[in-house]
Amino acid sequence: MWSGGAGKGQMLMISLTLAVISLMLASYEDIRTKSVTNAVWWIFSAGLLPLLFEDGADAWAVAECLIAVVIQEFIMSRVYGRADSHAFSCCAVFLVFSGGGLEGHIMHMCLALAMLSALQILRGNIGRGLKLKEPVPFIPYIAVSFMISVIILHIVTSKIC
Repeated sequence: MWSGGAGKGQMLMISLTLAVISLMLASYEDIRTKSVTNAVWWIFSAGLLPLLFEDGADAWAVAECLIAVVIQEFIMSRVYGRADSHAFSCCAVFLVFSGGGLEGHIMHMCLALAMLSALQILRGNIGRGLKLKEPVPFIPYIAVSFMISVIILHIVTSKIC
């Protein structure tokens, strides 16, 4: 599909760059206002389009991506905020279609939750029922754990970027 222009590696880098910019904007907005406008997710989604329409996108990757997004948007959105679900969904699309698979998305979720939990335990912000005493923005944790996941998956699989 990209034979006349950018190669897959370049398209991954463009998608990754837009992902990082979107997550930085969302993190800033989440910290400042405790909400994130949908425009951020439209930017992120636009950066993912080249991955979705890349030659060689197989049915299994599409299925894994759909599973991840459905779980985030319809189940996990009840656990944490809608913007957090959107962030995880966009990250899942990138991780699945860039070679990390559903395993990459699960690793990303676990890293984000582990980082949030560890830092909030250290701050003494965990109350009864393992709930946060004071709400904290989750998207910065999602953003940092996304970058860590991309680096780990690149080292392990050499497929991403």
